[in-house]
Amino acid sequence: MWEVLLDAAIDGAKIFPFIFLIYILMEIIEHARNKENIERILSGPFAPVAAGVLGAVPECGFAVMCSKLYDKGLIRIGTLIAAFLSISDEGVIILLTDGAKVSDVVLITVIKIVYAVIAGVIINALLSKNDFAHVCPEKDDCIECGKHNERGVDKYFLHPLKHAVIILVYVIIINFALGTAIYFIGEDNIKELMDNSTVLQPVIAPLIGLIPNCGSSIILAEAYLSGVLGFSGLIAGLAANAGIGALILLRSKNTFKKAFLIIGLLYVLGVALGYAVMAFSAVIG
Repeated sequence: MWEVLLDAAIDGAKIFPFIFLIYILMEIIEHARNKENIERILSGPFAPVAAGVLGAVPECGFAVMCSKLYDKGLIRIGTLIAAFLSISDEGVIILLTDGAKVSDVVLITVIKIVYAVIAGVIINALLSKNDFAHVCPEKDDCIECGKHNERGVDKYFLHPLKHAVIILVYVIIINFALGTAIYFIGEDNIKELMDNSTVLQPVIAPLIGLIPNCGSSIILAEAYLSGVLGFSGLIAGLAANAGIGALILLRSKNTFKKAFLIIGLLYVLGVALGYAVMAFSAVIG
């Protein structure tokens, strides 16, 4: 159990710099002179492209950053979905370091980026015009709590640090709870569930990927490396994996209800990608 607590603390430490950075960024946005220009960039047609490409970087902190931006209305849902679909958390690192073919990892990354960008652009296009992200131009209060700070050190360091620590504690507690559940269920039992359902792997693997814990992507990667999980199941699971980002959505009262819609959408898109890859593989091979 100490290992579970240690893993939760390590995962929290990994994302803390990103959390701190995003709170500083939000302060900068709130005090920027050209907020309308920032709004157009964050809500623009190329936002899902940037999110899809940057999400491919194997680091779970980006999911947290995007979740906070969405929570505060700074990016649109399609942009958030693009980031989530592209993210593979620590799964890519495990694949690269434990013997997977580099060509397979590159293929997974490219497919996920392209799929993420297309899905993000389509989702944003289908939304109503009133759903555009909005950077409030008439006040300079903290986006998170509404407080106003005059001093630069408070505004751009102490205040963001306070919010980042609160999120860190929350992430560690939830990660410990999820890690404990995985510990008692057993990673081998989870892998066996996928192994016994070859045709249904694109349905089951995304359920594993949806677990908001860094361990879920590791389980998927290890299952693939051991031959338990096929390529279509792996890419479906990693597409649905948003890492700790989903926790941020579930924590906020602004996005709690929408979080279930986003998670459900991620699952459906993950399953669809898995079966599309499976069908394509059957045709060519």
